[in-house]
Amino acid sequence: MSAEQPAGSGGKGRVVRPGSARQPSRPALLLKWALAFVAAYGLSLTVLTDHLVVLAVPGLIALMALSVTATLLLVYEPFRGKVPYATDGSDRRGVVRHHCNVVLRRYALLVGCVAVVVAAVPLSKSDYAVMAAPAAVVTFFTGTGFCGAQMRTVRLAARVLEVYEFTFRSPVEKLNLRASGKRLLRLGVGDGSGGGSPELAAHQPVGKLWPRDIEDGVWFAGDEIFGGVVMVPGSGELMLVQPLKWDELAAARGRAGTERLEKARRAGLERRSL
Repeated sequence: MSAEQPAGSGGKGRVVRPGSARQPSRPALLLKWALAFVAAYGLSLTVLTDHLVVLAVPGLIALMALSVTATLLLVYEPFRGKVPYATDGSDRRGVVRHHCNVVLRRYALLVGCVAVVVAAVPLSKSDYAVMAAPAAVVTFFTGTGFCGAQMRTVRLAARVLEVYEFTFRSPVEKLNLRASGKRLLRLGVGDGSGGGSPELAAHQPVGKLWPRDIEDGVWFAGDEIFGGVVMVPGSGELMLVQPLKWDELAAARGRAGTERLEKARRAGLERRSL
């Protein structure tokens, strides 16, 4: 392990960088969301009136938007605390298993909440509960779509990690974070000789922003011209990566040789998936 490598597991040795932007506290965000939801729900209930029914349209739109936002925040919430696997590149199965369990638990929580809300509508026998039904339906289908995309990424990562082992790469150049959540990055070679990987598009199954301290280096499993998996030391966050300019590297992949091509095929990296 080089001197640049972070220590191996669960967030030990993490350093808070001075001058980093301070994020609003979680309770404060939840309170703001709750107040906005109550306001939108109340506005949507004007559908029950005779003269203010037109106000129900913006209320319903706001209600749906807040439901989608809440679902997004739930399923992509970053890990908190120490993860139950080594993050020094030695536990390829543990990282996949934990990500899979987190996604499934969050989806189960979402489905449970939706079931409670839907059941409450007929059981309450109240006209004031009627707008909860469309919010629950939107939440269910949105959450199913998000969690399905997350599980697809985790399954692809698992296939890659069955074939390739982790190697440490540093530094990591953060190129862009798109509104869709897709990240663009470049991996250094890790030996101080300069150069690095081609620009890589990255999809993170859990987490909304750049993983903390990712620029210090990551564990990479794969083949740069085909793609692979990145794991962040300490936090244990996982990303699936593939070359951004996939078509431009077609000739390089064609010259890769039989062994590299076969490994990429077994890892599911022979075609573009991001």
